[in-house]
Amino acid sequence: MRSDDLPVEVSRSVELFLAAADELSPGLVTGFYLVGSVALGDFHPRGAGRGRLSTASDIDFVAVTDRRLEPESRETAAVAEAHARTVNRFPRPHFDGAVLTWSDLATGPDDCPDVPCAQESRFTPAGRSGVNPVMFCELAWHGIAVRGPQPAEVNLWADQDALRAFTVDNLRTYWRPWWQQKRQRSALSLAIGLSAWFPVWAVLGVSRLHHLLATGTMTSKCGAGRYAQKEFDPRWQRIIAESLSLRTDGAEGRRSYRNPLARRRDTLAFLDTTIDAALALPAKP
Repeated sequence: MRSDDLPVEVSRSVELFLAAADELSPGLVTGFYLVGSVALGDFHPRGAGRGRLSTASDIDFVAVTDRRLEPESRETAAVAEAHARTVNRFPRPHFDGAVLTWSDLATGPDDCPDVPCAQESRFTPAGRSGVNPVMFCELAWHGIAVRGPQPAEVNLWADQDALRAFTVDNLRTYWRPWWQQKRQRSALSLAIGLSAWFPVWAVLGVSRLHHLLATGTMTSKCGAGRYAQKEFDPRWQRIIAESLSLRTDGAEGRRSYRNPLARRRDTLAFLDTTIDAALALPAKP
């Protein structure tokens, strides 16, 4: 996708943010790139559910400055105000990202300090949201340049081995404990498990990691669902199709599950099996 072909929901937020940043601190933001679902061609602004349990896509960005922004600086305050104006005018989709320097983009996430960033549209002057191998590799391989040179023309960190190690660690330290927690029958776990967000996040999320470890390439949530339909056992086809429908069609999508408890059961079973299968995959030569 080119920067002039962006969905309207993306264009309006990006344009407002950059205009506000330029007004408040001219010349500060010298690069601006889109990553995440927009860059991977899988942006769906209207999903099922509400709030944190919505299946809708976020707008994920990397803003670039020529110099480091200190947490208490005027420049950081300008970025914070530009972000606040953006999310106040357009609360959805979430406008999430990090403000890095050109040097950060070359050296990679491990050497990057805390930076101004936003997650679920909440801005912090110094944090780590998005500062990881996934974001850096998405930028290098799929990033959309709105301002600044194309990713191929920039010295960008992109380490395949580090991305694989990060993915394996994510499966072990996030997804496996997450599965263990969500299989409990507490009121909160049941509420999350019965939501439309649950299979989209879990089934398509873990399928993405399996795809990366199996192929060495990145894909979107929908791309991961299509991959799972081709590669995984027939017993999982129903829950994969349900997850894809919820992702692409939101509340209006066709459903194959009448009972949300059955959908939760199959989601948890898929998660359990696919985490183990992904961790068993050999490293790509």
